[in-house]
Amino acid sequence: MPTTVGPSPLSQTQSDSNSTSSLTYSDPSSRSSDATKGTSQSTLFPPPLPPLVLPNGGPVEASDNVMNKIANKETSLFQICVNLRQRLRTVPGFEEILAEEEASADADTDPVTLLWRTFRRGDPLMIIYNALNPERHLEVDNSRVAESNRPKAATFKFLQACVNQLKFPAEECFIITDLYGDDTTGFVKVARVVNRVIDVLVEEGHIEDVQATDDSQALVTGETMRNKIISELVRTERTYVLHLELLQSFKKLVEEKGIIPGDAVHDIFLNLNALLDFQRRFLIRVEQTNAQPEAEQNWGKLFILYREAFKVYEPYIANQKRCDETVVREFDKLKDTGGSIEMRQMVEAPNTLYSFLMKPMQRISKYPMLLGELHDKGDLDEERKADLLEGKHAAISILESTNAAIHREECAEAVQELKNRVEDWKGHRVEGFGELLLHGNFTVLKGDVPNTKDQERE
Repeated sequence: MPTTVGPSPLSQTQSDSNSTSSLTYSDPSSRSSDATKGTSQSTLFPPPLPPLVLPNGGPVEASDNVMNKIANKETSLFQICVNLRQRLRTVPGFEEILAEEEASADADTDPVTLLWRTFRRGDPLMIIYNALNPERHLEVDNSRVAESNRPKAATFKFLQACVNQLKFPAEECFIITDLYGDDTTGFVKVARVVNRVIDVLVEEGHIEDVQATDDSQALVTGETMRNKIISELVRTERTYVLHLELLQSFKKLVEEKGIIPGDAVHDIFLNLNALLDFQRRFLIRVEQTNAQPEAEQNWGKLFILYREAFKVYEPYIANQKRCDETVVREFDKLKDTGGSIEMRQMVEAPNTLYSFLMKPMQRISKYPMLLGELHDKGDLDEERKADLLEGKHAAISILESTNAAIHREECAEAVQELKNRVEDWKGHRVEGFGELLLHGNFTVLKGDVPNTKDQERE
């Protein structure tokens, strides 16, 4: 299993799925797989509207539109934690805490996991606050609190001080389960609050502010084809995660305002939260690999190690038809959700929202191409090429499994439609017929002579 982010293994947060037979992957813009063309001619989402064209023939492109939003390096959780660790080293007594945590960790443990484990101890959070030299220092009475509860008690005192003394709005702080749960969305909130306390320390002159250097850039020795491909992989992965975060923020806003029923929210977004959590963890490993010297980077092995975890995509992609239908039905309500300018831009037109909802399928189809390019043009040794080829096969197998999930979903819909259309099953139970493996329009030949028109029946 790969080394993963957070206190518990990634595999424990994902559902296991049985392996499925390989099916030819269809283009991301199509709902149906090649094996099920006969059952559906519609696309996954309606075709996009033609772009508005100016008199000189050039399309209108809004540079500040949410669709064109590109992630900066500083927005990724990996880089946030790299910078936060550097800032924490200036807090009196914190250098030793970090050194202790690093000494007990594996060599390839990432910065996010290191900070997550550090903050979960509780006491380090109180040390950060106490560096402000408040009138009343935070402490936990060990004589009154059981040892197993002390970390959470310390965290609670830290949160109380942030709200009551530092006047942070409660809705902008994290909650206990954000730190002690296993979802990266929660830990993003933790890192944001700690960074905010560090800002106060800097403003009051208790510590000096520092920022981490970008080691990954220092390792780039020239604009080789290999570096261009890897740069595209890292850059687009950051932007993809940013777009998933925007989609999750929109989902949360819809839920908070009760814009549409809960069942409709589920039909549109399904397991988006789990998908985003996994993709953040994967991005962390991508960035950690990118920060290594070129000779130590192994991009193929990354995809091999995460092959099973990528199964989180299967239910999301298989649900796209239901998602499409629900968006069409509920769009008039969704466009009135409001919120930030980014949230409003997301529902300016159905095609914009469709584009965001389609991003997981588009991204997962991109991985084999990137790995193939790196294999062919990366100027790598034979061992790395072999790993990349295996990694590419792993990425393709992910596509095949998601394609099979789409096929299973379509077969289940066909069975349900058949159950509704047939009034009398003559005592038979449809459930006892077994799983539907294939459906569609097929040509049946009668007799021994092939290609005879009157012997064919559809």
